[in-house]
Amino acid sequence: MSERRSTPSDAANVQLYTADEAAVLLRCKPSWLNEQARKRQIPFTLVGGSYRFSTAHLLQIIADHEHLPTDATDQAKGRRGRARSTAADAPLRARPPRARRGSE
Repeated sequence: MSERRSTPSDAANVQLYTADEAAVLLRCKPSWLNEQARKRQIPFTLVGGSYRFSTAHLLQIIADHEHLPTDATDQAKGRRGRARSTAADAPLRARPPRARRGSE
């Protein structure tokens, strides 16, 4: 397995964005990018103690946070994969009325 080594000419072609610049491109807050990078939830490069984002990083962030439509069977499941209860499973019941003050 050979590792790809970057050359100085490769580095000259790389555009790195600060969190402020990347946030403008992604239309999000710079604080969100910094927090996600701190939590290691999004790709980034650490240069001089600051988070930097390449074009490839931004494309990966977009792809990772993309939500595609799902079919009806997936939508019927709850957050943890449980089927949602229907009216036939548990009919609704009214609560008993509260006792009013002074009517005792």
